[in-house]
Amino acid sequence: MKAVSIISIVYGTMGFIWSSIVLVGIGIQKAILENVPFPEEVLIYIDIPKMIEVIHGIMLFLMPFVFIIAAVYIVSGILGLSNKSQAYMFGILAAVFNIFWYVAYVIILQMELVPLFNFNDVFPEKLFNLIFLLGTIINAVFYCGYPIFLIIYLSQQRKQTS
Repeated sequence: MKAVSIISIVYGTMGFIWSSIVLVGIGIQKAILENVPFPEEVLIYIDIPKMIEVIHGIMLFLMPFVFIIAAVYIVSGILGLSNKSQAYMFGILAAVFNIFWYVAYVIILQMELVPLFNFNDVFPEKLFNLIFLLGTIINAVFYCGYPIFLIIYLSQQRKQTS
């Protein structure tokens, strides 16, 4: 349990760092690219100013949840290190919220961001959607791998102690 508790603390800390970098980076990106003129050849395929605005809005909406989930992971890890029974509840809560967050992230990207791309003239839409789906699945391994492991591990630990 100690190793998993330490991993939860590290995972939560990485969530804090990642969301902080994303929020700062999105702000910097928006400030830099806001007044950059983009070639018409690019704007035919991607409305970059609109894309930046949409990404900024999505991240401003989703990143606070990452902070909360990260905090719950850290609390779970600390409770696990001190062998508190509440570690199970906080660990399951963090993992489930993490998975729900990722599903919401994918749905929001699909609804808000993907329609901004217009590659039909140079790139078949079905192929683009397939690549997006493949990227989503690969990302799911990284975003949801530890939460799924944690749910399984904590459930087994719970059965053994009962």
